[in-house]
Amino acid sequence: MTPLVGTTLVHMERLFDSDTATMSWTFTMSFVGYLFGAVASGFVFDRINRNLLLMIFSGIQATATAIAPFFTTLPFFIATMAIQATSQGVVDAGKNEIHDESQ
Repeated sequence: MTPLVGTTLVHMERLFDSDTATMSWTFTMSFVGYLFGAVASGFVFDRINRNLLLMIFSGIQATATAIAPFFTTLPFFIATMAIQATSQGVVDAGKNEIHDESQ
């Protein structure tokens, strides 16, 4: 989702009636969310069914991606992007863990 936000940043500034400095929080919170999701998955995947966890977080990621365009205020949009990125971090790290175990 970050590449999409990056290419439409100017248009999103107009949509949210914001400036570049404020819009940059979208990237910051997405990166922080991804980092948190990837690190947290290392602790969670040892305790919970990994395939179920991947399904749950894939669903969260899809839902966050689907509802993000409907927010008209910047804080809600940024929060949704952070949730989407956190889920993406869990899914990416989880796929790597499952792949490594199968070898």
